[in-house]
Amino acid sequence: MIAALFVAVVSQRERLDSLGKAVHSYGKSTSPEQPAPSPSSNLPPNPPTPQPGSLLPREYGIYAVGDSSLTELQLLPGRPPDIRIAVSAAFKLPRGASLPNGHPKFLVFRRDVATNILERAEVRVIAKITREFSSEAAGKRPGEDDVWVIRNFSYSYRVSPVPENSEMYEVHSEDPGLELPPGNYALILKNQAYYFSVAGGIADPRQCIERVVTTNGTFYSACKKP
Repeated sequence: MIAALFVAVVSQRERLDSLGKAVHSYGKSTSPEQPAPSPSSNLPPNPPTPQPGSLLPREYGIYAVGDSSLTELQLLPGRPPDIRIAVSAAFKLPRGASLPNGHPKFLVFRRDVATNILERAEVRVIAKITREFSSEAAGKRPGEDDVWVIRNFSYSYRVSPVPENSEMYEVHSEDPGLELPPGNYALILKNQAYYFSVAGGIADPRQCIERVVTTNGTFYSACKKP
């Protein structure tokens, strides 16, 4: 009896093993195939594209737009002279407002834009007085080391509204291919001038000026070398 029981268990075990293998093979044949992971699925997601509104300032002021950043411009002292006047009164430059290239655009953000919007603007050259000629000090530098004037060399700019904000407008060059040479400039908005500079080695002779003081008045002339 013991031997017969042992033979029955062994035979039933073989049948159970066969049945288990058949079920396993059937499950493999009926299970859906899993798609192979895409090589790009492990790559980080692309950064979001900056929206135009992200470059709009939140505080009132005059800003230069360059390389996806905003730079606030400083108001220069006094009133800019008429374009028919060769140079302005001498002044000292404020700090900052250096732009990386000569393709700037500007954003004007003011409360009075709706009633005081411009159709045109201009950018004028700011020149440094490097030498002074007079009967008392011939060929010497001026008494102050940092003396500048606004010249009547200008670049024409146009004005466009900013749809996202009714208190704001954009100022851009009339010539899309214009590149301002490295140096110092003033953005003229009616009776106000705002300072900015373009980085790089100054080679434009208009960025330099010499002052001649005589008994008949004060005269200016371009430098031979910037």
